[in-house]
Amino acid sequence: MNSHSETTGEELEKLRESCELLEKYKFADVFGDISGALQKVIDVIDISTSQGPGERFDFIRPEKIPHIKGSAYLGKIIHAIREKKVLRMYYQPFYEDKPYFTDVHPYLLKEYKSRWYMIGLNDFKNQLRTYSLDRIRDIEESKSVYRAQTFSAADYFKNAIGIISPEGDPPVIRVAVQKTQAQYLITQPWHESQNIEEETDEETIFHFRVHPTYEFISLLLSYGKDLRVLSPDSLREDMKAQLEQMLSYYRTQGDY
Repeated sequence: MNSHSETTGEELEKLRESCELLEKYKFADVFGDISGALQKVIDVIDISTSQGPGERFDFIRPEKIPHIKGSAYLGKIIHAIREKKVLRMYYQPFYEDKPYFTDVHPYLLKEYKSRWYMIGLNDFKNQLRTYSLDRIRDIEESKSVYRAQTFSAADYFKNAIGIISPEGDPPVIRVAVQKTQAQYLITQPWHESQNIEEETDEETIFHFRVHPTYEFISLLLSYGKDLRVLSPDSLREDMKAQLEQMLSYYRTQGDY
């Protein structure tokens, strides 16, 4: 690439060729679930090659994706998973004031909302834990003996949205969504288990077979008054408690 900020005609042509190649193969098996990320790259290349030399479109505002911190550790973690090596991490979660050392048997990597996460067995607590790579301060191989996974990595997140996958069978969750807003769920489904159960003039009823994790409940709440949970009753009560607590923040005047 040119060392200057401006791209040359030759570079723009190479970008165009790259765009055409990605467009052709973006849904191939080799790319798996990253076809959406490839489409983002294709869009950026398309915009870049549409601009003339020195030209900048001020009528295009693509979403800015933040830099994924912690991605520098991906190579070491992938190597450890493949070679069955235990990792010693110097780790600091958001809820701790200071980082600490812990040994982890790494099993799985997952990207979610511009962050990478590692799922592995915590050697000290003998429990599966999820670690965000952007909270790792340092990482190296440990001399501990690796313990192989006892679960299917491919199916680990099958019944969950986000980075936490509770044990057990998930419930069937039914929600009613205002007709217009339902189009967002139809065109961009939340989960592979999502299905339309019924449609009326006013709303669409969806059902999911997922665990009601924090991430899933956050999605429900993001639709505000345009979504109501029909079942199960336990989730309706959880939603009610959260909404009542949210409402309490606005009942007292002056607490800003």
